[in-house]
Amino acid sequence: MTRESEMGDMMFPAYVPVGKDRYRERFGLDFEDFRAGQHFRHRPGYTITQQDNIDDCMDTLNQAMLHYDARYAAQTEFSSPLMVTTAMIQRLIGMTWKTFNRRKAIIRWDHITMKAPIFAGDTLYSESRIMDISQCDDGQCGKVTVTTYGINQKDIVFCEMQYDSLIYRKESLPFSENNY
Repeated sequence: MTRESEMGDMMFPAYVPVGKDRYRERFGLDFEDFRAGQHFRHRPGYTITQQDNIDDCMDTLNQAMLHYDARYAAQTEFSSPLMVTTAMIQRLIGMTWKTFNRRKAIIRWDHITMKAPIFAGDTLYSESRIMDISQCDDGQCGKVTVTTYGINQKDIVFCEMQYDSLIYRKESLPFSENNY
């Protein structure tokens, strides 16, 4: 079977035809595309700044001085302001969007483990491994168990989180190519 015949008559797999010589980008994999053991490197990375950290602290009324007071942080084991954990997790999940754009919801978190500190100037990368897939009763989605890793510019894994996502089946996406 040739690559072209596997894809039907679609010339560009990352694009959906919307008219004569017109295409729209298509992001995300359908449930049927996932297999246990797959490994995805989500790019690009993101270099986090102290301003990102301060903004998150002020937005959430985070009172922990360790995140924004350098003099205070210098007296701790970290020596510098530590990045806010929830902001790092948000960024890591956000970086997965091109792969998991057809996700309906994250329905369960098994664990979130912070393994190393993150500081201003670190560059974050997100990688995911598919742990398991299973059918759902609703017929609209399937369940994909994912472990996402946060890795910094030194290749140190600073975060590991495992969660279950509902991913739309190929023909069930509410805003599909046919009705968008």
